[in-house]
Amino acid sequence: MKQILSIIVIILLFIFSALIFWAGLAPQNFSNFFSNYPEIGDTANQLGILNNQTGDLSENIFSELVSGTNGKIIIGKNSWDVEIADNDQTRTNGLSNRKVLYNQGGMLFVFDKMAYQSFWMKDMLIPIDIVFFDNNWRIVLIESNLQANTFPKIFGNDIKSQYVLEINALEAQNYDLEVGDQAVFLNK
Repeated sequence: MKQILSIIVIILLFIFSALIFWAGLAPQNFSNFFSNYPEIGDTANQLGILNNQTGDLSENIFSELVSGTNGKIIIGKNSWDVEIADNDQTRTNGLSNRKVLYNQGGMLFVFDKMAYQSFWMKDMLIPIDIVFFDNNWRIVLIESNLQANTFPKIFGNDIKSQYVLEINALEAQNYDLEVGDQAVFLNK
């Protein structure tokens, strides 16, 4: 019985060592691993491997460089599947003329550098929240429950940001997002 238990412990130590080694060689893949399999992250937290008592995966992983057309934003225990708007045309169109935005879905606007970004509700059909992030993915401003009838009012132009997330109205409040919260971006 002691031999079997020793073998199991050795196998588990080998697996965890391999994961830690993998994290050092490929942090983006390691991030994807824990975001795709949160139950493993929770187990690792319980065993003390990730040393994270809150279950907040965004404290254990690093943001990837934005590439492609889709991604995932993780803030605390919540995540949003996002479309990427990283050029003038996609940023100009944004979510205009859309009739629906699915729960925990959104659009991420990516800019080259920190600057004063301006957003308005032109041609919007649905109410949204707009979450502004600095260049380190920390929330710097949340504009909540913006309605189409606010056009031509401009939002976000009084604070510098590099990434901007549009999500359904009141999701920021419902998921307890606050200025200062750390986010993580992962490509899909």
